[in-house]
Amino acid sequence: MLKSWWVVTFCVITSLFHFHFTKEKKEDILSLKAKLSSMEINRMVAMEKNEDYHLRLASQSDPAWIEMILMRDLGVVPEGFLKVHFKK
Repeated sequence: MLKSWWVVTFCVITSLFHFHFTKEKKEDILSLKAKLSSMEINRMVAMEKNEDYHLRLASQSDPAWIEMILMRDLGVVPEGFLKVHFKK
């Protein structure tokens, strides 16, 4: 046993390094998983916005959509309709 002290010392030192770096690796993995889930949420939000923009762009050639926008944003009223103004 006295002749192989260096083997025991080597095993103890390598075990300490192994456990230390394994802990750091697990922390890094958890951090990366959190970043990944955050990025996936951001991706889903961006895809929903993209789909909304595509739908808006496609509906701009629809006469009913144009009429609704003119009525809502500009206050334009079609012929035959009565325009009512409310005072605060």
